[in-house]
Amino acid sequence: MSTKRKPPIGNVRRVISLGNNFRGVITNKRDHLVQFESEQERKLILLLERDSSVTDYVSQPETLTFKDERGRQRRYTPDFQVWRTNGQIELHEVTVQSRREKRESLQEREVAAQMICQERGWRYVVHTDRTLPSGCEYANLDFLSPFRVQCYADTEYENWWLGKLRKQEPIHPGLVLSQIEQGVEASALLSSLYYMLWHSEVEMSWHQPFFWQGDFHPRARIWLPQGGER
Repeated sequence: MSTKRKPPIGNVRRVISLGNNFRGVITNKRDHLVQFESEQERKLILLLERDSSVTDYVSQPETLTFKDERGRQRRYTPDFQVWRTNGQIELHEVTVQSRREKRESLQEREVAAQMICQERGWRYVVHTDRTLPSGCEYANLDFLSPFRVQCYADTEYENWWLGKLRKQEPIHPGLVLSQIEQGVEASALLSSLYYMLWHSEVEMSWHQPFFWQGDFHPRARIWLPQGGER
């Protein structure tokens, strides 16, 4: 019952229902519960999960207070706070570009948040439906995101892929899988590949179709990153 009344630890509020908005909770790379209240926020979460320069992030991190142009006290809770490996701290906001352009109140709170972040030595970053992933990139992120967790890391299978891709031009993953030796489990190899793709141990074109009707797309290609041999 308590999880229904209270937001996750580190969140100042629960995400709210706006009728038919897409909302939920995931466990992030540091095993912290993170909320989202739109599909666009979930897209940003997937980017933060893949970004190796991000050490941790939290949703609904704090409520900022500021005065608008009329001197009225206002409150604003950014969507996310992000910590990076270089020590940088950021506040991130996700919005709809058309709404952002029309509403003065949104513009005012962005200016206020920017000033607050500058005073703290932080960064303030705004994402919109025009800058966040869509199409093939979002489809690829969505499909591969479950394989980001450590349980899919397997040194034996990773070495298998590295051996097959070493000194190899970009190749269709199905052609590589056709080289499976007897006794090697195909499903485990696939899970390992998906883990490696998510963590950039193997490269792919995120903006091109990779999966199609339950199989790899005919144009799908994988390859080792430059200097990725080991």
